[in-house]
Amino acid sequence: YPFESIFKEFLQNADDAGATRYHVIVDARSHPTDSLFYDEMKAWQGPAILIFNNAKFRETDFESLMQIRVGGKQGDDTKIGKHGIGFNSCYHFTDVPSFISGDSFAFLDPQEKYLSQRGIRGPIPNNGIDGFSNKDQLVPFEGIEGINFRSTFEGTLFRLPLRKESSDISDSIFTTDKVIELL
Repeated sequence: YPFESIFKEFLQNADDAGATRYHVIVDARSHPTDSLFYDEMKAWQGPAILIFNNAKFRETDFESLMQIRVGGKQGDDTKIGKHGIGFNSCYHFTDVPSFISGDSFAFLDPQEKYLSQRGIRGPIPNNGIDGFSNKDQLVPFEGIEGINFRSTFEGTLFRLPLRKESSDISDSIFTTDKVIELL
């Protein structure tokens, strides 16, 4: 699957969700690693691709992505991304994608190598992240598109931390410069 088509897949998903805004951010920042779900997640606190759209997930959207590698639009001919490639294309860049939508966050790990299961979903702390026991896991989202962890996020923000070494999912390694070339 061509790398440059990945962003089009996410755009198609945003369109299917009814989004009127979509953009991609190449985030070169590194984030704290003291309070994560698991120590194994430290490798994924560095540079990332952030993909925003202003549509919130429906429950069926969450269910589809939490099943990992199972597209959820095959039976819906009104959806552009009905073939299920869209989100799964992110595994060219990362092994552990995550996202925030509405009042929930999710982290996915199809290899079950960094998390204790294939996916973790939870409610966004609505009184800030300082009291959240795994706050460093959510820090990369804070301040992007108005995410403040004090109110429902009116949209969806995907975070695709860049793979630094080959894995069972992909041998592809990306830097922020390489991602910018693809855009």
